[in-house]
Formats: sequence, structure tokens, C-alpha cells
Amino acid sequence: MTRLLFAILIATATARAIDPAIFSLKTMTAQMKYDTAELLVQPGQPVKLTFENGDDLPHNLVFCQPGTDTAAMAMKQMEKPEEALKRNWLPDDPRIWAHSKMLNPHEKEVLSFSAPAKAGSYPYVCTFPGHALTMRGVLKVAPVGDTLHDLQFALYLGNWQQLPDFSKLQPHREGKIDDNLLQMKLDDYKNEFGVVFTGKLMAPKKGSYRFFLSSDDGSRILIDGKEILTYDGIHPSGDIKEQGLVLDKGEHVFKLEYFQGGGQIELYAAWKGSDFQITPLSKWLHPKWQGGAKKQKEFDPIPLVVKDEAVIYRNFIQGAGNRGIGVGYPGGVNIAWSAESMNLALIWRGAFMDASKHWNSRGGGHEKPLGYDVLQPTAEVTPAFFVTDKPEAEWPKWDKAKRYEDFHWQGYSLDAKRSPTFRYTWLSTEIDESFQVEGNGNKPDGNAKLIRTLKISGQLPANAWYRIGSGTFASKDGAFVSKSAPIYHITAAGARFAGQNLIIPAQPGTITITYQWAQ
Repeated sequence: MTRLLFAILIATATARAIDPAIFSLKTMTAQMKYDTAELLVQPGQPVKLTFENGDDLPHNLVFCQPGTDTAAMAMKQMEKPEEALKRNWLPDDPRIWAHSKMLNPHEKEVLSFSAPAKAGSYPYVCTFPGHALTMRGVLKVAPVGDTLHDLQFALYLGNWQQLPDFSKLQPHREGKIDDNLLQMKLDDYKNEFGVVFTGKLMAPKKGSYRFFLSSDDGSRILIDGKEILTYDGIHPSGDIKEQGLVLDKGEHVFKLEYFQGGGQIELYAAWKGSDFQITPLSKWLHPKWQGGAKKQKEFDPIPLVVKDEAVIYRNFIQGAGNRGIGVGYPGGVNIAWSAESMNLALIWRGAFMDASKHWNSRGGGHEKPLGYDVLQPTAEVTPAFFVTDKPEAEWPKWDKAKRYEDFHWQGYSLDAKRSPTFRYTWLSTEIDESFQVEGNGNKPDGNAKLIRTLKISGQLPANAWYRIGSGTFASKDGAFVSKSAPIYHITAAGARFAGQNLIIPAQPGTITITYQWAQ
């Protein structure tokens, strides 16, 4: 009896040790699909699922036992439609073990439940009439897999742009990693080093396995000496690369090579088998790793690629309001300028915009920037000019119901490289605003900067101010450095603090402002 109680206590403690799986699942607009076709959980794992109906029709979410013909189950309701309507189109079927209510358009519900204890594929479906054939997915219940064994590391020092041939180099230091997780707490080196990890990985049976990799900077995975995945070069840890491989049952030699040039130090690796879900092999976890739930895109991406001249994208841009003008400049630096507030709304580096949301179907919604290190120097859709004898006071806020008074949009012109100069009036002044890029925003260490130039003509009232930043900044070496990530510098002649506002006096003439990401 004592032995049985002890076993129960151990099992309970183990179950409690499993962190909850947190998911969001949304219906896709006018497509009769969920945005997620597969969810992965461990047996008995607590689940918190936010179900949102983003469509203009009612939908529900119904989980069933493995093997359930969900389409037939939903269609059977039509034999007695009056009774089904009273149940709000939820089938009276014992194979259903969890479900939402029928959500009205743009309604949301949070479901909390425990995953089944038995591994398997549990289908989910919308049971509203006619929806079950396409609105469906699978909750896969599977344990986690084995992790690495006998993990060793060899640390190398050097400055590389690509992965070197480590076999020709002399290690600076070698050692064992006790917890068998790939990690970077090796001495106090922050830049210009490389690490080769070697260990053993046990395949529980012969079959197909998938390996996952992301890093900042370059990395590659080798299994039994064969290169499986490579993510080489200087780059942030953006996408997760993956590759399948057939392994025999038993022990395999795992090797991962990594180098750090500059910037962030991040390394994520994992693997997955047919009988176990994605299992991390690294201590750092990529923000997009968890659950293995792959969101379906509303449409195939249409990235706008910037080459030798600027690219302009006028549309709804997230963070720039409803009259956003996106500009991608050669050199990997991009902006979104608001024709509502006549002000710079966003700056980011790397890739420009994905036009698929707006260039397909009804083209609704706001699209976010495609790159990284997005800066919002002031706030969403707020004006830069303001007349006040207390510049430390709160700046005007955006009122979606009306336009800002005294500001009038005059359009823009393009130079030979298609770079725009924005023109508008404020009170009795005329303003021309243009931008220039220096450095390389496609590289984290590319010393990228955006130079903003305003030419102001006309009469300005007393106590007129121009805000170039908001939030908390520190003054350093003639610049103002943001205290929150991503860290960036603002430089402008005559700039000073006024509460949470970084301002300069508004005067006729030329104002030059430089925004630069920290290295």
C-alpha cells in the first residue's frame, strides 16, 4: 500500500511539472479554415487555448476521439435539424471530449482543459452545417523525445564571416557540459568565437526524424558526419530551418558547429520523431519553437524586395495608421510615414514588407513590417509639431474620428532613385521631409543609420516644438540612447529632454536628425 501511494505521489508530481501548453487558434477570413491545422501537446498536459473567430460567419471548435469521421458526425445533425439548432449545432456524440461554444463573428473564447493521457491524433472540427469538410485539424498527443548524451564542447577564438573548417584549428578550451544542453556560457567571450559541440543521440526506432536549427550567427548540424542543416553567415536568429533524415535505431553521433561574429548570441536546436514531439536540444529556445503549431498564412507571401532604388508601399501598416506610406531604401533600412499625423511612425531594418494581405481577396487589415529591430521613435500616429509653454506635458494623442487640426497633406515627389520627399503644411509653415540611409541594415553589425532632414519655411509661433523621440533616454557622447530594446541612438542639434519627450525648438531652416541602431 505504501509503495502504491509513493508511486501515485511521484506520478502526480511529474504531471504537475509539465508546463501548460498555450495556443491561439483563429478562423481565417472568408476561407472556411482554421489558421492552425496541427497542435502538439504531451499526454495529460494542461492546455490553455484562445479561440478567436475572425470570420464573418459563426464557427465553433470541437475536439473528438481518434478515428472519428468528423464530417459524417457533423452532417448527421441534418437528420434532425430542429434538435441540432437547439444545441447550437453541437452534435450529441460521446466521441466529443472538449468543445467551445458557437462563436459569433469576431467573438473570442478561452478554453482550458487537460490533454488526453493516451498518445494519438485527436481531430478537431467546426460542426456548423457545411463547415466540417474544410474547417478541421489535429491535436497530436505525443511525449517528448530523448535529449543529448555525453555532450562535449570545444571553444575556438577567431573572427569569421562564415563557418570555418574547425578541424584545422586549435581549440582554446575543451570540456564537458553536465546538463547535456547546447549553451553558450563558456568563458566571458561576447564576440569573435566559435564552438563545436559533440554528443550522442539515441533514435528509439528506425524511421524518419526532423531536425530544427536557428542561430545568431552561423551554425550547422551534422549527424554521423553527414551535414544535415546549415544556417551560415552573419544574421539574426530569424526563421527556424528544418530538415528530415532517416535514422536506424540506436546511437548516433551528433555534432553542431557555431560561430559568433557580433551582436546577439543565440543558438536553438531540436529534433522530432514520429512518436515524440519537438524536443529542444539547446538551453535557449527560439520564440517560435513551442508546440509545433504552424499557422497557415492567409495567402502566399509577396515580399517587396528593395534593390537599387526605393520601393514605396501605401497601405494599412501596423503602427502607422490607416494612411501609412512605407518606404524601403537600398541599404536595408525602411520607414513608415503617416499621412494622418504628418510624422515618421516606424523605422526598421532588414526586409521591407509582405504585400500578400493587401494584394489578395478583399485586402483588409494592417500589415506589420517584415524586417527586425522595429523602432517607434514617438508613438503611433502622433504629430511631431506642438505649440506649448510646457513641452514636458503629454503630447496630443491620436483621435481616429478626426484629423489633426492645422496639418494639411500636400503629397510627395520622387527623386531619380525614387526616394520620396514628403510635403505638408502646419499653420503658416511649409515642411519638406526626406530621408537618407547610411550603412547596411541587412547586417546586425552594419552600422545602419537613418538621416532625416526637414526643411521648414514660413513663420512659426512662439513656443513651437518638434518632438523627435519619446520614452526614456540617456545622454551619451552627444547622442540620446534609448533605455528599452531595441537600443538605438538619436542625434540632433539642440535636442533636450522635457519629461518623457525628446524635443528641439521648431524654427525656420533645416533640421537634421539621425537614428542609429546600437552595435
